[in-house]
Amino acid sequence: MSNKKKIVVFFLPIIFIMIFSFAFYKDFHLKYFQKSLEIEVGTPFLLKEFEVCYGNFFHCKEASFKMVSEEIDTTKLGNYQIKYKLSYQNKEKEISQEIDIVDHTPPILEIENEELTVCPNGNILNLVKKATDNLDGDITERITHYIEENEVVFEVSDMVGNKTEKRIRAKNDEQFPEIKLNGEKFLNVKQNTDYQELGATATDNCDGNITSNIVIEGEVNTQVLGEYHITYQLQDSNGNVSKTERIITVQEEKKYVGPTGKNIYLTFDDGPGPYTEKLLDILKKYEVKATFFVTNQGLTKGYDHVINRAYNEGHTIGLHTYSHDYKTIYQNEEAYFNDLLEIQNKVKNITGFESKIIRFPGGSSNTISKFNPGIMSRLTKEVERRGFRYFDWNLDSDDAGRAKNSAAVTANVIKGIGMGNHYVILQHDIKKYSVEAVESIIQYGLAHGFQFRALTMDSPNTHHRINN
Repeated sequence: MSNKKKIVVFFLPIIFIMIFSFAFYKDFHLKYFQKSLEIEVGTPFLLKEFEVCYGNFFHCKEASFKMVSEEIDTTKLGNYQIKYKLSYQNKEKEISQEIDIVDHTPPILEIENEELTVCPNGNILNLVKKATDNLDGDITERITHYIEENEVVFEVSDMVGNKTEKRIRAKNDEQFPEIKLNGEKFLNVKQNTDYQELGATATDNCDGNITSNIVIEGEVNTQVLGEYHITYQLQDSNGNVSKTERIITVQEEKKYVGPTGKNIYLTFDDGPGPYTEKLLDILKKYEVKATFFVTNQGLTKGYDHVINRAYNEGHTIGLHTYSHDYKTIYQNEEAYFNDLLEIQNKVKNITGFESKIIRFPGGSSNTISKFNPGIMSRLTKEVERRGFRYFDWNLDSDDAGRAKNSAAVTANVIKGIGMGNHYVILQHDIKKYSVEAVESIIQYGLAHGFQFRALTMDSPNTHHRINN
């Protein structure tokens, strides 16, 4: 007998014994049991049912099991181990199951726009976007994009690499730049004076401030009467062109000639107030017309009807200031005209008349505006360029200063009236004692041959020396 045959003969009984022993060996046997499971983060853990029995290959009796490990946290990524205890009569055995909490859910990417405007510089206009993730929360800042032909492709990934993509139609910028003229579109310039170009500003939805790109064409010859056109044109980075123009009329310088004789112009600032109606009664009694430079400051609230009465009775409603806040009004030209137009609109809403007669807060000679050097020099020219006329005064009643009673106010006015024929008197109708002085002032003026008049657009200039 060969050696190979001897080995086979020797091992055959051993193999047979092993198979026989395995077949009849009693132990716990599992059916449908998974040694490892994956669970999506944020979802509840549900026990996967399986079957267990105790016995051998030929005969196995039903056994019981229970989970003996602690509950797992499915809100966090990680690896957990669950243990089960198997039981049959007095037999027990412990087995383990691996649980992986995983994140396979891609982020939610929201783009509200159905179509997007793409600028030449790559900026996207009016984009509304948001990205949220089941695990990371708000991840909007992680959104990236690139442009591909006629689409903007947006992408966002969460911390474990799940990615979402969204494509939105794209179009080129078709919006024209906006040109805004500094100052009015229609300007009147006096003959033989200097024309100062006010310029313009320009903004574009893609390029932002492109004022420096404006091309200004045209000239104004103030020596020759007539109408001149200045054009303002520019092009944005996408080729959109905007154009506008300003029309300047060179007019013959007007000489303001007042009425002949001796004239007094009563002017009242800072009202109306609680004493203005009494003042109107006095003026009506003597058939005298005056000028009211109105405001919208605290004391004037609730007296709009008085402005209307004064206008209807033939008095001039002038514009003083809306806020009377010097720091606000004189911070720059734009702030001044914003304030002026507010009080102009208020007067127009009350009376239906658009007043162009103004008095600067503090007068044109004020120095309280020196925090903005040169503002009054610029404003006195600009108001007339825009069609307004400003009036100061040449006789101050001092009712806002040292005169604290009607007698003092009257005395100041009478003392101030000398040999001249043209007096513009400054008073304040929010001062009770100043209103009480008006009747005596009228009586004195009439007795000395003066006519009382309201200021008009044709009244002679009464201007102070500019100190700023």
